Amino acid sequence: MKKLYSLFAAVVIAATVSAQGTEGFSSQANTTGTNYTTVNFTGMDNTTWALALARIVDTSANYAITGSTALMNANGTITITFGSGVGNLKFQYMKAFTGGTARSIQVSVNGTIVNTTPTFGSGSGAQTTVYDYSYDINSSGSTVVEVKVLGAQTSLDNFVWTAAPTMSVTDINAAKASLVKNTLVNNTINFAAKADVKIVNMNGQVVKTASVNENTTLDVSALTKGTYIVTGVVNGKAVSEKVIKK
Repeated sequence: MKKLYSLFAAVVIAATVSAQGTEGFSSQANTTGTNYTTVNFTGMDNTTWALALARIVDTSANYAITGSTALMNANGTITITFGSGVGNLKFQYMKAFTGGTARSIQVSVNGTIVNTTPTFGSGSGAQTTVYDYSYDINSSGSTVVEVKVLGAQTSLDNFVWTAAPTMSVTDINAAKASLVKNTLVNNTINFAAKADVKIVNMNGQVVKTASVNENTTLDVSALTKGTYIVTGVVNGKAVSEKVIKK
């Protein structure tokens, strides 16, 4: 499989953005032995990378995607600091090893969970399906993105990102989107827009899904006290908001 470093153009909120950087771990030495460890380095486009519970492997391992690959243990993280901000982020992921545990990928931006992938990799035996991830972060200034593996070992590779979009004052005002009206919740969440929403706990688990309309409420009395992330798409823009269940 040929290494993917496709450069792409995307129009985001009336700003044209070209590909800004790539990372395929080809400059990193293979990890000696089978222990998971930390890997820290500086990448393209004013980025710094911190991998935890990770190993760098190559195509001699049948769980590498292409060339050098970051093999992550369960709860392993890749933390990327984009010193100049980031627009769209893409990467590829694949089941590693043969265990039957379902896996998923959780992505956080500046400490807030913004997205969790559907589960993959369940069922015993090796799987060679490579999944493509893409998410519009659109954050200017220094931005910290954490990619976390949930469930079991997973291979991650072929990161590609664009620059943060440049927006005018009117664009910034238009880009604002509100999903949740009340961030402190007793038994119901009040919604400000129509959306298909997911409620995610701090372990990255989706605990409730629903289709809601503007000025309607959703009963969450069955949820335990704590902090949750409510995600949805409002006017074509992905929105994630934190709520606290009292």
